[in-house]
Amino acid sequence: MNIEEQFNKEEFANLLERAKGERSINQFANETGVSAAHISRFLRQMIASPPTPETISKFAAKAYNEVTYQDLMVAAGHLARKDDSDENREVVKDSPLNYRKQREELNKKFIQIILADLYEKSFEWSVQKEKPEGRIRFPDMSLNIDYEGYNKWYLDFYPSIHRNHRGPSFNLSFVYGSISMYELFNTDKYTIVVNDEREFNMIMRRPPLSLRANLYLMLIDLEWGKIVKEEKLCSYRKE
Repeated sequence: MNIEEQFNKEEFANLLERAKGERSINQFANETGVSAAHISRFLRQMIASPPTPETISKFAAKAYNEVTYQDLMVAAGHLARKDDSDENREVVKDSPLNYRKQREELNKKFIQIILADLYEKSFEWSVQKEKPEGRIRFPDMSLNIDYEGYNKWYLDFYPSIHRNHRGPSFNLSFVYGSISMYELFNTDKYTIVVNDEREFNMIMRRPPLSLRANLYLMLIDLEWGKIVKEEKLCSYRKE
């Protein structure tokens, strides 16, 4: 089933109307940064393709009546419903191909949630698309920011795919070792992003002892589509 077939136009229109509340379409457009004409067409169910996650995050950031980002994402067909039957869910297998596909999908959800949160922030930011100098590999997400003395923000994602796994789903020593090889500066912020609270707590108990980086740890709740918390693991140490 493609994304257009999963897009429930009527449900999305109803949610968008609730999110708009008593504001006029023009008022809602001014607050969200989405054109009034575009909003009107969604409300009248005149658009066959669902809005992008970026557009949905703009709606959710200014939504009334407790309409959430997750509600809108489900109605748009970007996220599966909780009550979908097992036959419609993707079967989790341990093959490298399926693992890679699942990781890519979770990475996209991480990005959508982080972008939705950023639209709420008052500081300036932009997505950096070119590979930063000195990086061995391109991070999962790289931003130019102007916040608390930082001007670069690198985020690497470590999604937990198997919910019932025992122990960490990655080697923390390897993660710290990889970060130590990057050329990072005092104005750089580096964040490890996870979606499993057990892993978050495990990492908080094992911060790096001698890592030269402003390193943070972020916990994301995929079910509710939000950032739960972000804690600092260590600070950049000048030589």
